[in-house]
Order: sequence, then structure tokens, then C-alpha cells
Amino acid sequence: MRRQKESFERFGRLEFFGFWRFNARMNGAPSDIWRLLLVTYWYPPAVGAAAERLHAFARYLPAQGFECHVLTARRSSSPQHKGVVLHPVEDPLDSGAPIMADYAPGRTAGVLADHVRDLVFPDRFLHWAHAAIREGRSILRERRIDAIMVSFPPASAVLAAVELAEASGLPLIVDLRDRWLGPGGYSPKSSQARHRHLQLERRAIARSGAVVTVSEPLADAAALEHGYPRGKIWVIPNGYDPSAGLVTDNSRTEAEPPLKRTGLTIAHVGTVIERNRPDLFFETIRQLKQSGALSDVRFRFVGNLSPDYPTEAGLSEFVESTGLVSHEQANLEMRRADALLLLTGAYVGQWGISAKLFEYLYAGRPILCLEESPGSNDRLLLESIAAERTFAAPMSDADSLTRALAALRALVAKHPSPLEPPAGLATFDRTHQVAQLGRRLKELLLSIR
Repeated sequence: MRRQKESFERFGRLEFFGFWRFNARMNGAPSDIWRLLLVTYWYPPAVGAAAERLHAFARYLPAQGFECHVLTARRSSSPQHKGVVLHPVEDPLDSGAPIMADYAPGRTAGVLADHVRDLVFPDRFLHWAHAAIREGRSILRERRIDAIMVSFPPASAVLAAVELAEASGLPLIVDLRDRWLGPGGYSPKSSQARHRHLQLERRAIARSGAVVTVSEPLADAAALEHGYPRGKIWVIPNGYDPSAGLVTDNSRTEAEPPLKRTGLTIAHVGTVIERNRPDLFFETIRQLKQSGALSDVRFRFVGNLSPDYPTEAGLSEFVESTGLVSHEQANLEMRRADALLLLTGAYVGQWGISAKLFEYLYAGRPILCLEESPGSNDRLLLESIAAERTFAAPMSDADSLTRALAALRALVAKHPSPLEPPAGLATFDRTHQVAQLGRRLKELLLSIR
């Protein structure tokens, strides 16, 4: 009887939402306006590649005929744009502490913490997801929404979007920025937790009218592992936003006070994450400490590297950390450095392209790309559109790094000012990428209208 009751309740919700959407389509806004419910935990003022990607989707889709309703976590001073309606939802477990904690190689949460994470499915954002489902139902009752789009990770956001899509009958589009299981997603310790994650992933993909990924390898894997039509998987790679405060003229840089330094300053600007293997990089720096190869080099980390780590590791002579800074200040740091450091772990090198790579190229500085595994996607892209300013080496090879630094010094001596962005970078302009996404979304919605 209970299962029968749940079945009737579910049918009632579908019937209600289906009738409401038909009635709203007939009596609502003009049919050339499509309304998209975008579900994402990460959205500015949160920082990072996820927030920037979803902000670009919401910001530029209105130019393609969409009104975007963004269902996200409540934060202070989220940006407002025409054609974008924010629906912030409180996260009951938000402690107010910075989401991006300081990173120091060697510090781990421990085995107990890993097992505790398995007990909270799908992740610590679950309570926010329940609140988002309630808010999403309210949005669907009050507004004509044509489709739901969600970005992974976190999995809780996907759970919320799937629940809303199943209850309303609306088409679902899942944006996969990472592999579900693995360094970019989840690494459950218990077989039960792993099984539950795989179930949720299969449920989301099976419910999707289309899947978006950040790379061709991710798209191929999704098609193979889920038996999903490859033609319904759209690749929208990471990119850069030309209006996001990036400085492109030398005058502003020259007007700023120069860094108090001598020698070569190489900046790592952005989040330091374990899967990009900063531990290997610091070990190589430790090996070179006595060689003299770093006598004039200063690695400046702008972001979440623990300010105490360089001293703790005995590397303060060569490494410094600014801590977290504003997005505008981070952009300025890119321009003021002599070169930019890109750490590419094996996972990212195989499945995607580092989001910061595009801002690095736009900033016009040479790039030192250090790989955990040879032939990474990052290196291949850099060498295809900006070979003259790319210096690559294996992350754990001290001799190769020494040679790359020598070649880098020569280029900086020849071109001390920022270079123009390479012509091939235009392909990754987010305005162009979102225009492509908008066309695909319209085709999908028209096909099922």
C-alpha cells in the first residue's frame, strides 16, 4: 500500500507540473524566451573554476534568448545581471569558514575522516540540496521553466536537479566538469558508498536529455561507460572571460607599484589542489635548493597555499605565499610576474584542461608547465597555440626543470613586457562558448517541444 501511495503521489506531481507548464506556455511570456533553471552550489562570490564557469553560463545565455534562474547557495553580494534571477538557498551546515582551506603538502584529514565522509551521502552539501529541492519546487510552481541544468561536482547538486526533473518532467542537462569517481570527484572507501555514488551517476545520466563535458576524453568516457549517445554529449571546455577584470594593456601594470624583488618571479595564481601534485613540485625544488639553479628564482603562490608552509619546509628562500586575494588582485599578480607556473597532475592532464591556463595565456606572460605525466592536455594545448612562450618539463625531473628555467630566463630578458594573447586563444572566449551552448540548448528544447 505504501508503494502504491508513493506511486500515486508521484503521478500527481508529474500531472500537476505538466499541466502547469502547458498552461504557462500558452499564457506566459513570449515563446522566443526560454527559461533555464541552473542548479549549482558554486557561484560568485565563491571563487574557483566551477563558480566562474557557471557564472559565464548564466551571464551570457540571456544573449541567446534565455532567462536564467540560478539556484545556488546563499552568499554575500552575488553579482546581478540582466536576464539572470538568483534564488539563493541557505546551507544549514555552512559554518562561515572559508570554503577553500589553506593547503600544505603532507597534511591529510586522516583515515577516520575518509570513512566519516562515506556515511554522509552523497556529500556534506546534502542538507543544502534538500533546501534547494524545496526552493526549486516553489520556482517550478510559480514560473514557466523549460529545462533544468546542473553542474557536477558536488553530487548533492545533481541529486537536487534530478529530483526536480523527475517530479516535473522537465528535460535535464548535466554538466560534468570531472569524473564522478576519482581525484576530481569522490573516492569512497566502502563498497556500499561506491555503489550508491554509481547509482546516482547512472540515474542522472539516464535522465539527461543532453550531457555537457569539459573535454573530449570525458565525453568519450561518459558515452562508453553509460551507453549514452555520443552525439548528445556536448564538449564545452574551460575558457576565459574577456570582461572578468583581466588586464590586457601594459599601462595599468606599469602604473602599479612593482614587486620588490630581483631576479625571476614565477607566479602560481589560483587554487593549489592535491591532484595537481604540488608535493612533487616542492620536492623537486628541495632537490635544487643546493644546486644554485634557483639563485635568482622566486616562486610566488597567489592563493590558498598555507603561508606557513614555505618556512616549515625550509623553502622560504625560494617560495612565498600571499594567501587568498581578490579576483582583481589575482589578475594583477599575473601581469606583474615574469612568468606563470602551471602544475598539471596526471588526472587533470588526462581528463581535462586546467581552467587557469586560459587566463594565463590572456595575461600574456610566459608559462612554465610542469607535468606529472608526459603529454598532458595542458601541454598539448599550450604548444599548439603558444609554443613560443611555453616551457614544459616533467615535474619530478630537476635537470629538466633547470633547463626550462634557463630558456625561460632568455625569453623574459628579450620580452620583459607582457605579450599579446595568442590568436588561437579566441576559440576559448566564454562568450563564444556559451553562444554554442545556447544553440545546442535551443535545438534540444525545440526537438521535444
